[in-house]
Amino acid sequence: MTLTLHPKPTLDAFIRTCTPLAIIEPLEAEFEQRINAIADAMLQYEGRNDPVENLIRFLKADRDFLGIVLALTNLSQEKFLRILSAERFANGDYGTEWGIDAIHRKFRSDAGFAERIARLFIEGRENSLLAEQVAGFYLNQLSLPQDWNSLIHDHQLIQTSIRRKLAGEYNVKKGAAIETLIRDQLDRIQEKYGVSHTKGQVVLVRKEVDHVLPSVEQPYVMIMTSYMETTSSSQTARANEQSEMSSSVRQDNIRYGGDSRVFVNFVDGAGWLARRSDLRKIHAASDYIINLKTLDQLEPIVCKYVPKRFFTKQPRPPVEGSINA
Repeated sequence: MTLTLHPKPTLDAFIRTCTPLAIIEPLEAEFEQRINAIADAMLQYEGRNDPVENLIRFLKADRDFLGIVLALTNLSQEKFLRILSAERFANGDYGTEWGIDAIHRKFRSDAGFAERIARLFIEGRENSLLAEQVAGFYLNQLSLPQDWNSLIHDHQLIQTSIRRKLAGEYNVKKGAAIETLIRDQLDRIQEKYGVSHTKGQVVLVRKEVDHVLPSVEQPYVMIMTSYMETTSSSQTARANEQSEMSSSVRQDNIRYGGDSRVFVNFVDGAGWLARRSDLRKIHAASDYIINLKTLDQLEPIVCKYVPKRFFTKQPRPPVEGSINA
């Protein structure tokens, strides 16, 4: 059987095959189940008359509920941590900032701390300590709506708040799920041909490479991956880094000849489509560039460039095509 390796597409042709917002059904099912579980737990919560005690009980009832309170105030977790640091400074505590896990632990073990947090949300800009430490712009956000106890029983509103709370985690898990799709494809190639793959620091490019075949010591195929649905200044840094890595690979091929090494980029998502200048740099730096719709090109790339001695299960098949059309 002869495999076909398509040449690297032009940038415009590559863009037409991209997926701005990928749908990964197992991930969607996982988050829908989690959203429903949190919403059901909130619907079962019964409040009390004292507003501070009521909020303390609510925040202690479930680890996820602090995130819901932040969503109801339209305040990010990061900004909440900054406000809490300011509150600690006002109390003479100049230690390093607590992470969210430390806050959850203290909330359950320290009744005084739990009350302080509850009062921050209830009093907002009326909190005398914070008024001297934090700008009113943020304190106005910190204040919970007075009818928050009723809002948490509004199923549609709460589901929206839960989705807002889980957005960051969803994005991280989607990136991990796409990495898994790529790794699964490489696992199938390994099962079929015996060509191994790994992740690690590659001396040739002086960087950690996401997927290397067959090993970091003998890197014939190097694959970097990035799926982004939002934009970030880190994309420019990544594009510049990719250019340097690609240059190292190409110089090595020129200097030593023999079996060529290739630098492959997996790039997809609306975040990259929104930053065309960075995407253009990565495209130029890639020997091959693939995305979710062209993952099947991994097999012919591996079979074209990994030397035949690494094919321990099946002989390396012939491959038609190359980098240039």
